[in-house]
Formats: sequence, structure tokens, C-alpha cells
Amino acid sequence: MTTLTGWKTRLLALKVLISTEREKFKRFKPFLDKHTKNLPPLDRAFVREIASGTVRFLKLLDFSIEKATGKNLMKQKIPTRNALRLAAYQLFFTGIPPYAAVNETVEAFKRIAGRRAAGFVNAVSKKLIDFDYKSAVNEIKDPIERLAVFHSFENWMVKRWHSFYGQNLEPLLESLNEVAPLYLRVNTLKVGVNDFLKLLESEGFDFEQHPFLEEMVRIKGRIAVEELPGYESGFFYIQDPASYLAAYLLEPKPGEKILDVGAAPGGKTTAIAALAKNRAEIYAVDISRSRMELLEENCRKLGVKNVKPVITDISEDKAFIEEHKRTFDRILIDAPCSATGVIRRHPEGKWNKSLSLIKANASIQRELIRSAVKLLKPGGVLLFSVCSLEREEGESHLTFFKKLKLKPQPFDEVKRFLHPDDNVLRVFPYRNGMDGFFYTRWNV
Repeated sequence: MTTLTGWKTRLLALKVLISTEREKFKRFKPFLDKHTKNLPPLDRAFVREIASGTVRFLKLLDFSIEKATGKNLMKQKIPTRNALRLAAYQLFFTGIPPYAAVNETVEAFKRIAGRRAAGFVNAVSKKLIDFDYKSAVNEIKDPIERLAVFHSFENWMVKRWHSFYGQNLEPLLESLNEVAPLYLRVNTLKVGVNDFLKLLESEGFDFEQHPFLEEMVRIKGRIAVEELPGYESGFFYIQDPASYLAAYLLEPKPGEKILDVGAAPGGKTTAIAALAKNRAEIYAVDISRSRMELLEENCRKLGVKNVKPVITDISEDKAFIEEHKRTFDRILIDAPCSATGVIRRHPEGKWNKSLSLIKANASIQRELIRSAVKLLKPGGVLLFSVCSLEREEGESHLTFFKKLKLKPQPFDEVKRFLHPDDNVLRVFPYRNGMDGFFYTRWNV
């Protein structure tokens, strides 16, 4: 396979960006996968970096292009403004020589829009080469807007996070702009943790084990996941420690009947199965048929048994409630949410959120909690988790749990490492090195 260089990689990145904006930033990864699936690993990584980086810093790039050139970017066609953004990202955030960043991007754009439009992009891009975006941003008087432009977030997001997190706002914004580390969860159903670490070491991979979640291993450097030992054999699952923590805090045991709500594509389900040594009866519930197919595929690959996939919404399925009323030992609700805690993994998430979405999610979450309580046996454990930074999707539910007569179950097992507030825990990229998650645990 020939390695792509120069304008060809930029052309693929441009196609990803154009498709993403045309769908109003609701999706990014499917377009990236479509255009890079047949590339060698280094080319794939390069396209991913410049395309995702452009989406991540969209607001700052647009601000800079307009300041440097006096052009109204929104008056340009979608391909044109994305070519300008792509050039600006390379100039501001990569070590690519300016002439290469501009020339190769212009050459790629020529294939899409023709010579005349490419000439315009060339002229505008050259004005960005010596543009000092930091000084330009510092001239913004309003402190919220200044932070929003510099770190490239919507103003309303920055304003509300300032009210939530105060002096930790800037570290939070910075951490959400970092490229997330690659973590693996060792699949202990197929290989021991120490044996897998020895395998990584023998094949020359640079890695480090998580400080207290021993099954979690961070792989350092740029690698293609397919190159890791045991990829085909199901020796590991790609998963952030924050996601794994939801299964870990559930404390599943062999012989228990467990419900995983919002289970697909199966990261937490398969983690629960491994923690229970494949000896728990697990009902994996989700509303998406296509994602449930992924869950079943992941279970097969990882050697997970005793999982019963159910495509349903427990908040509306009275028959499911009646059949399983008060029979589950443990329930994990990994609820649908705004996903603001995983923006570093999904930078398009900066541009497709709204306050109405957050409020709608909060309402859905309460209905799931209400239904789940009916399914728990006396003494059963309910763990609620969301990959959200929003209080409406986290702390605001605490009074609702109390109204349902649930009792808090403290997170004593992680107190030394994560400092929970009794039965309430938040983790952040800047503080804990993992995605932004909220967890709370209750007993019936």
C-alpha cells in the first residue's frame, strides 16, 4: 500500500470537514472512518489529527481568519471556509512548515473547487502565516468571551461551567482540548493482567498501568490498535478509566442478576461480566438495534457469557418491569446525556449541544431512575452514571433519589484516590486523567 503524502491527505481531511459541517456537526467519526479506512496507520493518524484538530479549535480558527483578513467567513461556501480553517489549524497548532501547510491545502482544495477558488484560499491563507492569534484574543474585553474564543467553546458553555467549577474553569477547558490518551482494559476472561503486560513488554510497547484500576493500561506513543498483541483474540477492550469505573463501582459479584441500562456497544457490560468472572446473569438493555449488534459482537470477541440483550426502553416497557420487578441485585444506569465530559474524544460535541438538550436528557434520566427502582430487589444497589459535566444531569438528581426513598451508599473503596463526597463522585480530565463523569450510588 502506497503512503499518501502532501495534498492527498489534506484532501481527505477536507472531505471529512465538509461532510461534518453539512450535517451540522452531529457526526464526525463516521466520516473520518469512511475516508481513512484504507490508509496506512501513519496517514490515517495524520488525517485524524488535522481534521479533528480543526473541529476542536473551530471558533478560534474562525475568529483568527476574520481578524487577519477582514473576511466574513460565514459568507463563504462550506468547502472554502473549511479549507481556510484547515490551513489555519496547521499554521497555528502543528510543526508543519508554513509553505507546506498552505500549498498542500490549496492544492487539495483545487481538486474540490477549481483553480479560481483555490487562488482565493491561497491569498487568504498567506495572511495567516504571521498572524498572532494570542494577541488578537487578548484584546477581547469580556473575560467569558475571551476564554470561549481562546479555548474554542460556545460562550454559554463557558459561562455555565464558570458558575459550576469557578477557578477550575481554565484547567477544565484546557484538558477538554487535549487529545485523550489510549487506554485498554485487559480482558481478564481471556488473559491475566500480568501476562498481558509481559506480552506488551516483550513486543516493545511503551505503557503504564493505571495507579489503582489494575486492569487499565495506558499505551504511550502513536500506534494503531490493530498492532497490539491480542487484538484479534479479544485480550483487551479500548475503554477510558472513567467508563470502566462505572462497572467497577457497581461491584458486581458472581451469581448475581444484574441490569445494565444504556448498555450498547458493550464496554460496561463486558467489564461487569469480567468483574463477576463470567458468572453473573446480565441483562443488557438498550433502545438501539444497530448498537446492540455491536454489543453482541463485542461479547463474542471477548468471551463474555450469560448476557441477555434486550432492545427496549425500561421507562416505557411495562411488561419488562412486571416480569423482572424487584429481582435485580444490581442496576447500572449509564444514562443518555449531553456527553460534555467526553468532548476531548468527540470535539464535534462542542458545536452540537444546547440547553434544551440538557434539560430533555435530565427528564429522560429521571424516568429511567424511576423505572429502575421498581426492578431492584430489597437491599439492591443502583449506580447512576453520565459522561456529562452538567449539574442538571448529575447533582440535580440527588433530591429525586431521596424522594424515591433510596439510601446513599458511600464510595469508600475509592476514597483514597478520588475523594468522593459520600455517595457522589465527579472525575475530570485535568484532575484525574480520565473523561468527565458523574456517579452516584444508592441502596433500596
